[in-house]
Amino acid sequence: SFMNIYMGWVMRTSVTVPAGTVLDSGVVLTKDLTGCPAGFALTAMQQVISFLVFIIFFSSVYFTPYRYMPKKLNTTFEIFCVVIFGCVFALNIALNNFSLGYISIAVNLIIRSCLPLSTFVSSQCLALCKLYPFKPCRPLEILLMVIGVVCAGVFTMARLAGEEKKDESKNMLLGVFMCIASLLSGSLNLALAGVLGETKLNV
Repeated sequence: SFMNIYMGWVMRTSVTVPAGTVLDSGVVLTKDLTGCPAGFALTAMQQVISFLVFIIFFSSVYFTPYRYMPKKLNTTFEIFCVVIFGCVFALNIALNNFSLGYISIAVNLIIRSCLPLSTFVSSQCLALCKLYPFKPCRPLEILLMVIGVVCAGVFTMARLAGEEKKDESKNMLLGVFMCIASLLSGSLNLALAGVLGETKLNV
């Protein structure tokens, strides 16, 4: 998120409104308007505020019996898991916020309702790498999750097909892809939380 803000605002690589766009007042833009997607800006602000709140909490209880001390990371694997966990956590929020600029909240929630199945698949993939215990595969539960994903896909395709303007359809398709990427990041985030729980790390 911070790199996106740097590239968008400082390096002016992200064009939010292209030159030639006619505004509501009738004025035609002669130069590209650059900036940063609001989704990434909101995520960066959230991370900064969360960090400041944590520092305040940590400092206020440090000299009390309720002192909070994070567990020391002793192995490279633990450091790697924490770094990846933080990255997918930020990606989950940033991509979700970004997608809301192109799709409605209804489509967003429908796509994110597929989270149980993607989380199950992510946890089983981690289990194949011997990072997490295998979860029992109950055919009825998997069937219900697959049916839910199919219904979500049909709904999303119907919304895409219902867009009359090609530009709006392309923007909505971008939002759908970003929401799916956010969904995959969220499922990996939950799966990694289970891995860190198995290693007795605070998350």
